[in-house]
Amino acid sequence: MGRPLKIAKAQAVLTITDTAETGSIVTISGGNLTTSPTVGIAKGMSFVVATTVGGLTAGVIYYVKQILSNTTFSVSATQLSVQPQVDATMTDTSSQTVKASFEVVDAYFNNPFGGAGFPATNANTYSVVGGNTAIVGKQVLAQVAIGINGTGTMYASTGNANVFGTGTDFANTLSAGSTLQVAVANINGSTDFVSLGTVSGAVAGYANIEISNATATGNFLTTVGNAQTLFASQPVVLTANIGGLTAGSTYFVKTIANAAAFSVSLVAGGANVGLTDEDAESYAVQDRVVLTANASVNATAASFVYANDEAGFIVRQKGKQKYLATGATSGLTAQCLLANVANTALTPNTMRILATYANSATQTVQSLSDHNGELFTATSGPIATGNIVLANATPVYVTFNTAAAANADAGQPYEIVTIASA
Repeated sequence: MGRPLKIAKAQAVLTITDTAETGSIVTISGGNLTTSPTVGIAKGMSFVVATTVGGLTAGVIYYVKQILSNTTFSVSATQLSVQPQVDATMTDTSSQTVKASFEVVDAYFNNPFGGAGFPATNANTYSVVGGNTAIVGKQVLAQVAIGINGTGTMYASTGNANVFGTGTDFANTLSAGSTLQVAVANINGSTDFVSLGTVSGAVAGYANIEISNATATGNFLTTVGNAQTLFASQPVVLTANIGGLTAGSTYFVKTIANAAAFSVSLVAGGANVGLTDEDAESYAVQDRVVLTANASVNATAASFVYANDEAGFIVRQKGKQKYLATGATSGLTAQCLLANVANTALTPNTMRILATYANSATQTVQSLSDHNGELFTATSGPIATGNIVLANATPVYVTFNTAAAANADAGQPYEIVTIASA
């Protein structure tokens, strides 16, 4: 499989907003050049712009001449040790959003720049580079689903697509397409996280029903809001003590007599909790989310993990098909396994990389290194076990350039596929 995947790195990636001809000055946003250690640039550092802007040419290496303020620095066209120094020839521009990458390493293999200091590019060569896709050049583009530990606990039944939670906030944490996993006990006495399902377009959120009093007769809670929006046998939490019930404790909706009355039990399907007469204001809160299909497993007060698929990039290779990956939108980083599923079907801590053949057909990558790759086949299954890649994987050479059929050149045993990049 060749060497591990090379990972592009940069000291910083900043956004250029303005350029000035006088003084060869660049203005950046999103950082404080003089005090913020996270920006991390200094006098003499090299940088490259992603696209030509204000006289700075994409693919050409420039140097920080002097940091002038929190957001500005001057630019040299030559290393500061070279005499005489030559300022970059720049023009006045404003309202730009061009990325500049500083002190870039390991990013230029097979990238078509051709500027000073960059290796020549041959469209018939192959190899790919991982790393942050914001760094100048091409890096492997993945679709990742970073698992996030859910707050609260979850209740689900294989008989329907409604999932309920206590201490959760589904409407503000989940979205259409979110995938869920719940903790299920295993034979070893510990738990495994197993797939529960995918959230549909109906992220229902809270039912928040106002209660005006409790009555011992029938053990009913009288509501101002519509009690029939609650779901029977599902968990409910009260916001204030009433009729002997304790705020914050988990109860279960027992009987919904009508729009203005319901009772509760201590367990799903159990006996009514005996109430005392009391006039008080409280709210019955029931949090719900709807899956695209019935839940795949039963869950009771289970901890859970969720994920939303997003574009991402590889930070480090951890195994033959295991990578440390970062979501480009969320900024979250986790160890992910390559999976043979559609982007929308990615479960927490899985990822997908797409390869394209010369005939434009696509296939999902099962493992990837600098030069070589293996692709999932129709019988590979969604995810190979651990770091073991299945024997029936399709071997290929990988490139950011043009895909080519096998044996297109003498001695070329495998096809060259184009790997998704950004």
